Amino acid sequence: MFASKDVFLTPPATGGYTIGKSVRLRSSASAYFNRTPASAGSAQKFTMSCWVKLGSSSQTSGQITLLNAGNGTQTNSGNDAIQLRTNGTALQINCLGQSGTGGNYAQFSAVLRDYAAWYHIVVALDTTQATQSNRCRAYINGVEQTSYVANGFTSSYSFTYLNQVYAHLIGQQNEGGGPIYTDAYLTEYNFISGQQLTASSFGSTNAITGVWQPANYTGTYGTNGFYLNFSSNGSSAALGTDFSGNSNTWTVNNISVTAGTTYDSMTDVPTLTSATAANYAVWNTLDKGTVTVTNGNLTAVPAASGTHAIRGAIGLPTSGKWYWETTVNGLGYGTALGIASSTSDVTTGPSSAETRTFQWGSWFNTYNSGVVQYGTNQAVTGGTNWSSASQLAASDVLMIAVDMTNGSMWVGKNGTWFNTSGTANPATNTDPRWTGLSGTTWFPYMSGYGTTSPVTSDINFGQRPFSYTAPTGYVALNTYNLPAGTITTSGTFTGNASTDGPFVYLNGVPTAMTINGNAVTFGTNADHLANGFKVRSSSASYNASGSNTYTISTTGANFKNAIAQTNP
Repeated sequence: MFASKDVFLTPPATGGYTIGKSVRLRSSASAYFNRTPASAGSAQKFTMSCWVKLGSSSQTSGQITLLNAGNGTQTNSGNDAIQLRTNGTALQINCLGQSGTGGNYAQFSAVLRDYAAWYHIVVALDTTQATQSNRCRAYINGVEQTSYVANGFTSSYSFTYLNQVYAHLIGQQNEGGGPIYTDAYLTEYNFISGQQLTASSFGSTNAITGVWQPANYTGTYGTNGFYLNFSSNGSSAALGTDFSGNSNTWTVNNISVTAGTTYDSMTDVPTLTSATAANYAVWNTLDKGTVTVTNGNLTAVPAASGTHAIRGAIGLPTSGKWYWETTVNGLGYGTALGIASSTSDVTTGPSSAETRTFQWGSWFNTYNSGVVQYGTNQAVTGGTNWSSASQLAASDVLMIAVDMTNGSMWVGKNGTWFNTSGTANPATNTDPRWTGLSGTTWFPYMSGYGTTSPVTSDINFGQRPFSYTAPTGYVALNTYNLPAGTITTSGTFTGNASTDGPFVYLNGVPTAMTINGNAVTFGTNADHLANGFKVRSSSASYNASGSNTYTISTTGANFKNAIAQTNP
């Protein structure tokens, strides 16, 4: 699929244990796994460990269900669960025993808002422990969470449903009168019956990068224990295969391995495994206008009213050759697909005259019989309109190739590159549609303009099979193929005086910073993320309308190696 030689295809910095596959759970498809144990395990002692990449629609539905067990009555009192559950603005770890009024629960205060990378979640139970703090223990990225609110879980408490002979679910929560489905990616899922383990059984800190990473679990699993790595994908049913040796295989529901936009066996993983298996770019739900993002942050639908845009979660390096695809289903008056800089306005998108200076790509519209157009500006050169023969139809696959080494870009459709002379070839830098792409960080981009039918873009950065072969020398936009680069430590951003402030891309994690000279409290003024920061304050001290200045004094890992960040 990709070239075997490229300047970025170096051995992964993390080394050691690697992961090859994940599964995408699409809430839109009502996807989940289910299994009913043949016999009961411990009702007081067990451990769950898994890696999770958040889907943005989980915030809307309210939760990511990592494990649920119940009596099937879909009532709050008929379920036990381990979830990432919303507190209104972010996800938190919740362990629930017969959830609902008067139920037993532990809710951990750390919030999860990072959609660009992977979290490691461990929840370890032993209700026989003498002290409350030891009965329900949770770890995020190897760090034990000691700030939480607990109710119940006395030293004699036994779970009614979890690890007992009741229906168990991954990705579906049966409570409150109906099922709620998860939108997320999962991988490296271990369930250990009869032991309360720590995060060190499943991960370790890399000696080179200082980043928490997966490790091979070598212990026993106990009754009902299982290990799902989702590596077997010859059929959808095979995705539920248990690799623990216990043969506790799960039934797979509404998860697809049929080629196309619904393909759910992904190579988006939390290790730098190979050029085709690493942490992949997705649509950045923290860097958008009014755009609905679903299906593991790969489907974007801008509002039909007005113009709204979204950028990808990984910025293109200043060199290298990058390829991705997007499937278009429905076009508004104007649909821009291509690349944009970080300073473009995601709440306006391109104007009908294509005069906005930082948004570049192909503009496909339903006006003038669907003619394909593109524009020019001071930094990027282009040409005139393409013919109506290039108009789009539903389910067309657009190909985008960006050569940052030579500052060139091509767009094609269904295996053929658009061109002016019939010689377009990204592999040889021939007949590019745009040149002069330099001097700024560019991001994958799409926007919808007008009030016609909603625009839908199903992006594919390579985490599922491409529809067409990438040009020779071009690679997928994932962290294995990224150069380490440097983390931006100062700059400006345009504020909006809203609690939903702008996202700023840094190519890494800020660990201490100021905005307008004011010290930032993460989780309050801003969130620190694997790829930058998101402003969370409406105060003019941190998010004034107009120009704001930031300074990063200390940093964590660069984005190539970083995992998703937890905020207080």
